[in-house]
Amino acid sequence: MFKYKGLKVKEGDADLPKTRKELFKTVVKDDFYLLAELSLLMLLFSLPLAAAFIGELLMISGAKPHDPAVVFSICFYSGLVEIPLFGVRYIARYASFGVMKKRAHNEAGYIGELFFGYLKKGALRGFLSGCVLGVAVFVWQTASIYVIAYNTNTWIKGLGIGATTLVFMLVYGMVEYFLSVDNFYELKFGGAMKNGFSFAVMHFPLTLLYFVVTMGLPFGLTLLSTWSLIGLAAVFALWGDGLTVLAVTLFSHGLFDKYINSVYHTDYINKGLAAKEPTNERRKDNG
Repeated sequence: MFKYKGLKVKEGDADLPKTRKELFKTVVKDDFYLLAELSLLMLLFSLPLAAAFIGELLMISGAKPHDPAVVFSICFYSGLVEIPLFGVRYIARYASFGVMKKRAHNEAGYIGELFFGYLKKGALRGFLSGCVLGVAVFVWQTASIYVIAYNTNTWIKGLGIGATTLVFMLVYGMVEYFLSVDNFYELKFGGAMKNGFSFAVMHFPLTLLYFVVTMGLPFGLTLLSTWSLIGLAAVFALWGDGLTVLAVTLFSHGLFDKYINSVYHTDYINKGLAAKEPTNERRKDNG
C-alpha cells in the first residue's frame, strides 16, 4: 500500500496550509495516491451494490411495457436486497473517513494500514449507517414509482416524489456527516447521527448541492446515456470517491471547530493547519 506523508513534522509550521481550502488544494495536488487508493478500496466494497443495481436495471428493461405492477415489484424487491449492500459499501466509506481525518490533521501513515485499522474498529457502525441510507433509498425508489404508476393526479405525483426526495437527501447528508463525526468524537451511534442530521439541516444549500452532484448527476446519466454513466462511474472508482471523502471531511472539520471544538475541545481548533499569527493588539500586549 502507498504511504502519504504529512507536510511537516510539527503542527503549526509556517509551510502548512493556512486554511482548509488551501489544504483541499494541497491534497488534490500532492496526494493523488491517497484519493486513488481510498477510491479503489471503496470500489471493492461497492461491487455487490453495483451488481444489484445493474441487475435491477436489466430486469426493468426486460419487463413488459406499460406494466407498472411488474416494474414496482422489481424495484421493491431489488430495493430490499440493496439495503444491506449499502451497508457493505459504507463499511469501507467509514474507514476512508478515518484515514482522511488523519491526513487532515497532518498525521502521516500508511493508507492500507490505517484503512484496515479503522475498518476493524468501525465496521458495525459503518454497516448500520449504510443500511440507514439504504432504507431511505428504498423508500424513495418504491414511493416514487408507486405514485407515478398508480396515481393520475399530477400534483400528488409531484408532492410524493418531492417529499421522498427531500427525505432521501437529508438522510444522505446526515449519514455523510455522521461518518466524519463518528471518526472524530467518542459518541453513541444515535448521538453521532443526531449531530449529522443537525449539520445536514443547518447547511441545507450545501447538502442539496452535494446531493445533486453525487446522487442526482449519476441518476440523470442513467436516464440519458449508459456510456456517460459508465464514464462517471470510472472516475468515481479511480479517484472521485476519495475526493468526496476529502471534501466532506474538511468542510465538517470546519463546522466542528465552529460549533463543538470552540467550546469543548479548543486544542483541536485548526488542527493540521498553520498556526495563526498573533494580532497586532496581542503583540503590543506582549511587549
